[in-house]
Amino acid sequence: MRKILFFFAVVSFGSLGMVACSEDDPVLEAPVPNPNPNEGKQLRIVHNGDFRTLGSTAIFTAFSDSIPIPDAYFYVDGEPITGSQYTQSTIGEIEVQARRAGYVDSEFVTIQFAKEPY
Repeated sequence: MRKILFFFAVVSFGSLGMVACSEDDPVLEAPVPNPNPNEGKQLRIVHNGDFRTLGSTAIFTAFSDSIPIPDAYFYVDGEPITGSQYTQSTIGEIEVQARRAGYVDSEFVTIQFAKEPY
C-alpha cells in the first residue's frame, strides 16, 4: 500500500510540474500611448485686423479650438518670422500661416498693408 501511495504522490507532483510550466502563457505588453494626441486638430490664426497702415505691427496668435498655442511658428509669404509680430513698410498684401508639429497647418490669412485712407 505504501508503494502505491508513493507512486501516486510522485506521479501527481511530476505531472503538476509539467502542467504549471507552460510556455503558452500570453505576454502582457504595456499599451503605447498616442505619440501625437493633437493629430488632426487644425490651427487657427487670430490677428489684429485685415487692413494695417504702413509701419504698423500685425500681431498673430495661434489657437487650436479655444486653446492658445504659444509655441506655434508663423510664416509670412512662406518664410518663417521670428515671434508673432510683423511690420511692413511697403504697400501690399501678405499671407500668414501658423504651423506647429502635431497640428494641421492653419488656413492662410491675408493682411493688407496700405496708406490711410484705405
